[in-house]
Amino acid sequence: MLTSVILLFVLPPLALTFSPTPVLPLSALPTTFTSASHPQDPTAELQIRNTLSLYPLIIDGKAFEHLDLVFTRDVYANYSAPLGVLNGTDALAVTLQKSLEPVDTQHLLGTCVVQFLGKDDARTVTYFQASHFGRGLFNGQVLYAYGAYDDSWVKVGKAWRVRQRSLVHYGPGIGNVSIFS
Repeated sequence: MLTSVILLFVLPPLALTFSPTPVLPLSALPTTFTSASHPQDPTAELQIRNTLSLYPLIIDGKAFEHLDLVFTRDVYANYSAPLGVLNGTDALAVTLQKSLEPVDTQHLLGTCVVQFLGKDDARTVTYFQASHFGRGLFNGQVLYAYGAYDDSWVKVGKAWRVRQRSLVHYGPGIGNVSIFS
């Protein structure tokens, strides 16, 4: 009788790097994201949410050439350790493609709050769960990552794009980090 064993490892916390505009503490989010300072625009909010929803489809489909559907060409993206700060969609595409090449992924977006800072500027904080599935020798093994994207948005023509992103990890990754080797 064959028995398979899946080993799960709890990774030590990653050394996080933050952008010059640090993410607010979790306790401040409920009172920060209100419509008091700038009225919400339901159409613009839907456009932002729909644009944000393209990100997991692009990443999980490994269609990195379409990142410009979500980000400005000159995006400043701080993905924290181990990816660090990336400038522009070309650098973002190359780095994400290289880092995710050995795994299949499923990125889930959860809680998302939108705050308009002006007619053409907005900010979102969106929770995510990223599942990374091993292949080959690591088939059946997974690494889970939890966190939030803190995004600054700008209206470009009639579309909304992320011009700055900070990824913040909420806790350590859970699973087998070796699936990336």
